[in-house]
Amino acid sequence: MNYYNFFGKKPPKTLRILRFLYHLPNFLKLAWRLFIDARVPIHRKAILVLFQLFAFAFAVAYFVLPFDLIPDFLPIGKGEDLLIGIFLILVPGAWLFIKLSPESVVLEHVERLSQGK
Repeated sequence: MNYYNFFGKKPPKTLRILRFLYHLPNFLKLAWRLFIDARVPIHRKAILVLFQLFAFAFAVAYFVLPFDLIPDFLPIGKGEDLLIGIFLILVPGAWLFIKLSPESVVLEHVERLSQGK
């Protein structure tokens, strides 16, 4: 059943976020499998590497000039800002990398992941 049929319209943002978080581990596995696959061109792999370097630069800049992206409501400290910042850099980079990878290779890896291989 398509969730659009269930709700009759686009699902609420909360449900989309929960669905994204549920699929995040497989999304990251897919990105890793594509990265190590020799059939994906190196210039496509460079996209993922560039986003990872950008995330590393963000982490270094955060420690040199600590700034608060989100006001601290929880007594966890400022570490969550670093994690959220890196997450907001790496996930779009992985999405772009997957989107630009050869479709046949992506579908093959998605099939393997769905079979638990």
